[in-house]
Amino acid sequence: MYKTGALLVSNSTRLLVPSVAAACRLVTEVLYIPISVPTEAEGGTTSVPESVFVSRTAQQIKNVYQQVSKSCPTLDVRFVLPCWSAQQSPTPSPLGEPLQHSIEALLYSPATFVEDVKQSEEYRWLSQRVKCDKLDAATFRALEFRELESTEDGTTSDLTRCWGDVALGGTFDNIHNGHRLLLTLSALQTTRRILVGLANGPLLASKVLPELIKPVEERVLDVKRFLGDVKAGIEHDVVPITDVYGPTAWDDKLECLVVSPETARGADKVNAERERKGLRRLAIYTIPLITSDESEEGKLSSSDIRKAMLGVYRQIHAPRLSGWKPSDGPYLVGLTGGIASGKSSVFKRLQALGAFPVDCDKLGHEAYKPGMPAYKELLEEFGQSIVSNSGEIDRKALGSIVFSDKSRLQRLNTIVWPEIWRLAQEKIEQAKNDGYSVCVIDAAVMIRAGWDSLVHEVWVTIAPLAEVVVRVMRRDGLGEEEVRRRMGAQPTAQEYVSHANVVICTQWDYSVTQKQVEKAWKGLEGRMNTNTTECGH
Repeated sequence: MYKTGALLVSNSTRLLVPSVAAACRLVTEVLYIPISVPTEAEGGTTSVPESVFVSRTAQQIKNVYQQVSKSCPTLDVRFVLPCWSAQQSPTPSPLGEPLQHSIEALLYSPATFVEDVKQSEEYRWLSQRVKCDKLDAATFRALEFRELESTEDGTTSDLTRCWGDVALGGTFDNIHNGHRLLLTLSALQTTRRILVGLANGPLLASKVLPELIKPVEERVLDVKRFLGDVKAGIEHDVVPITDVYGPTAWDDKLECLVVSPETARGADKVNAERERKGLRRLAIYTIPLITSDESEEGKLSSSDIRKAMLGVYRQIHAPRLSGWKPSDGPYLVGLTGGIASGKSSVFKRLQALGAFPVDCDKLGHEAYKPGMPAYKELLEEFGQSIVSNSGEIDRKALGSIVFSDKSRLQRLNTIVWPEIWRLAQEKIEQAKNDGYSVCVIDAAVMIRAGWDSLVHEVWVTIAPLAEVVVRVMRRDGLGEEEVRRRMGAQPTAQEYVSHANVVICTQWDYSVTQKQVEKAWKGLEGRMNTNTTECGH
C-alpha cells in the first residue's frame, strides 16, 4: 500500500473510473489523476474541440467522485487539469507551485498504454509539477487488467464550454469529495480566474456545530492548496464573505456562477442584484450533489464530519502535562465549558463511568470559609463590609464590588483561584490513595485560571447559543437580555473549543450525549493503555 500515488490513464476519458477503482485498493491518502486532452483520432495531432473535451471530462470527474465516495471515502482524489488558452487550444498545466504531496507510486494499466509510460502526455504534464528526481524515485505499479471492473462509459455532461472568470461559494469546512467535485468542475471551466467565496461570520450561525468549523484563514488555505494542485496557470481568488452575495454582486468581470441544487435559488438573487446594479447576468451551472446512504441529509456533508468529531481526541498546540504513567497517580482530565453547556451533566456521567470527581465549584465555596487561607486575604483586600452577621463571606456584597471593577475582580481571582487549585490537589491525592486511574476536574474557570496546563487533557462541553439562553432563563428565572449579558462576560464557545482535546455537545437528547461521553471515555482508556508515556502530549 502507498500513502500517495498518481494514476496515469492514456486517453483519459476511457477506462478512467474502473482504473480509479483499482488504484483505490493501493493508495490510502492522496491520488493524483493528470488529465490530458485526447486527439480526434488515434495517432492524430488535432485536439478535440473544447466542448467535447469539457463535457466528457466533466462526466468522468462526476463518476469518479461518486464512486470514490462510496468505495473509499477518505481518499483525497485530485485531478491535475490542463488549461485552455484564449485561442481555445489546450496546453499542459503551466509550471506553478509544486504539488502539495509527494508521489510514492505511479499507477497505470498496460491496457491503456501502447508505449512507454514515461512517453505519455500524462507523465510529461505531471513531471512539470514534481521535481524530476522525486518523480523518478516513485514506484511504477501496473494495474492488472482483471482489476478493471467495467468498460468505457460514453455518457457526457451538460457542461460544454469554458469561461474566463468563474465564481462559486460555500463553507468548505473539512473538504470532502462533494467540495472536491464542486471545485474541480469549476476549475475545469475556468481559463483566467476562479473566485471562491467562503461563508464566514453571520453565515455560519445556522450551521450545525459552528464551533467546530475551522477558522476562515485555515479554510482559505485549504481551498487555495487544493486549487493549486488541480489547475495551475489561473488565478485562485479565495475570499471570506459575510453575506449571500459577496463579490458576485459587484464584480463586473465574472461570467459564470457555479452552484449546487441547494444554492440554486441564491443564484437567482445574485442575478437580480446584478441587474439592479446594471451588471450582466451570470451564466448558471449547477453541479449535482454526491449522495450518501450513511448521512441523515442523504448527501456528503461537513455537518456529518463535525458530528463525528464529537467525543474524539484532538491533537492541539497547547500546554498540557505529559509523560503520564500509572505510578504517577490518576490521569487528569479538566472539564470545562460555558454557562448551561451541560458540563455538570457530563461530569456526573464520567463519574458513573469510573472517574474520581473533583468539583471546583464546591471547592470554591470551601475556599471562602472562615479559617481558610483565602478568607484572611479577602478581608484584608476588600474590608469588613463583605462579612455577613454569621462571619461568612457575603458573596453578594463581594460581587457588587468586583463586578463593577475589573481590576478588583482580577485581584479576587488571584486570591481565590490558587486556593481552589490547592484544594483540588488534595482531592487528586485522595484519588491516588484510593486507587483511581482517572480524575475529572470540573472547573468553569479551567482556561482562565491557567489550570489547563496542569492537566493531561481538557474536555469541553458546548451547546447552541439559542439553546443555552433558553436553559438559563428556565433555570434561573432571568430575562433574555440579562442572560445574554452574563454570557458576554465569559469566553465564547469557539474560544473554549480552541483549547479542547475533546468536545462534547449536549444539544440533542440524553442518549446522544451519553454515546459521545462513552466514546470519549473509551478513547481515553485506549490512550492510557496503549501509549502511557505519550499521554497528554
